[in-house]
Amino acid sequence: MEPIHIAIILPLTRAWIHPGILETTADLERMKTLIESENEPWKTAYENFSADEYSSADYELAGPFEYVCRDKDSSLMKGMSQFADDSVAALQTALMYTITGERAYAEKSLEILNAWGGALSVVNGSDAQLAAALSGSNLVNAAEIIKATYIWADDDVATFSSMVTEILVPPASQYIPSEDVPRPFIANWGSAGEKFMLAAAVFTEDTELYDLAKTLILDSPCANLTGSISATGQSSESGRDQGHTQLGLGNYVEAFTTLLNQEDSTDWFTLYSNRLAAGLEYTAQVLLQGDSLPPYDETFVRCNASLLGGPWAEISSDAIRPIRPIWELGYAIYADDRVVDMPYTKELIALVTPDGQSPATAVADGSAWQTLRFRREGSGLSAKITG
Repeated sequence: MEPIHIAIILPLTRAWIHPGILETTADLERMKTLIESENEPWKTAYENFSADEYSSADYELAGPFEYVCRDKDSSLMKGMSQFADDSVAALQTALMYTITGERAYAEKSLEILNAWGGALSVVNGSDAQLAAALSGSNLVNAAEIIKATYIWADDDVATFSSMVTEILVPPASQYIPSEDVPRPFIANWGSAGEKFMLAAAVFTEDTELYDLAKTLILDSPCANLTGSISATGQSSESGRDQGHTQLGLGNYVEAFTTLLNQEDSTDWFTLYSNRLAAGLEYTAQVLLQGDSLPPYDETFVRCNASLLGGPWAEISSDAIRPIRPIWELGYAIYADDRVVDMPYTKELIALVTPDGQSPATAVADGSAWQTLRFRREGSGLSAKITG
């Protein structure tokens, strides 16, 4: 493989906003206010969320582990599912604290953060990039909320921050091939890495990492925005299956939300004529399974598609269900905040209101419970409970 050359954006001094990954203070306050209103769909969304096992103050930690391995060889896997479970629980109990004000939830989130912060020393395996980036994003989101809203001992914050910087960032951000990882930062590996790098950069206030993530979104050979979503909205994995397609779209929604919450000088959601909105609309139309499908170009595929059975001749119907909980945040930012018409996304959300947890086999893939966390009042979305 030819060497990859990335032009790094030179870091500038910036003012960091905390909390400021997926939720700002205003977002957390809006969520709490809407729950207290007991109006639908927030009433049912909160009932479901608070009853979820990962939201319990009595959650029993699955870890921590010193060593986590995610690998194509299942016999080598170690600690990955436990890392995923605990990262999701850390985030959900942190959110429960901001909603209820009950210290037991914050203490549970802290227990998880401190346990993994003090123990984790290696993340490796053929798919280490996904393990670090996906579970790591949930864990760092939890840490960002707890640090901004609760008391966290300085020494524990420092230990956790070192773990993030030294253990999670290297595999998640690897974009140069190595002997152990000859094809890093391709498709969802790359977009997951980008969203994690931004989250980690905000939490640790690392301007260089923040700017590298932005550069990779624009210019990385196999995980850049225009190479992942075409002008028609087709995903580079639309022919592979709809699970991976939704994961990639969700990664970009989360990455751009972090940039938005940091008041970045670029409005990433509007780049390339609202390219991400086009991607959401295209896939929403596919998932609705109507009489017509959007146009498909079998030459628009991810790097190394041949290793996965591609290029693909048509839009895949594989993994068309379940509908993943990636849709409400993108809709809120585009349709509510920027008045971008998104009829297919709106119709799709109506099928799963309120949304819930990610599939059990991929619990840490994205930031779930989006109806509860991100729906705006007066959004025009249906409040009918269908999910």
